[in-house]
Amino acid sequence: MNLSITNDPLAAVAAVTGDITHAVSAEFQSSLLAALKVSRGLVLDCTGIGMFTSSGLRSLLLLHREATGSGKPFVLASVPSAVRDVMEVTGFWDQFLALPTVAEALVALSTPTL
Repeated sequence: MNLSITNDPLAAVAAVTGDITHAVSAEFQSSLLAALKVSRGLVLDCTGIGMFTSSGLRSLLLLHREATGSGKPFVLASVPSAVRDVMEVTGFWDQFLALPTVAEALVALSTPTL
């Protein structure tokens, strides 16, 4: 797994590539929590995710809870069908804001309704 985090005035944008499994979930989670802590929100670009296991889902749920608790938006962007399938089967898909692109996620963050 590789994670690249850039800062936009509206949010940190994290692009992940590779598999999100038990072997990398702690690093994935801690890196994204740190980015969320120092930003106005977090956009996770999921384009490059390959395998996505329950450990990855657990990390996303924790990030969602932390973002919600701190009043910051957390948006998924470019979610591959394999990731969406895991989230839908487990019943968690509807808890997340997911948009087709990072650009659309940043536009959504610029509106006062989030």
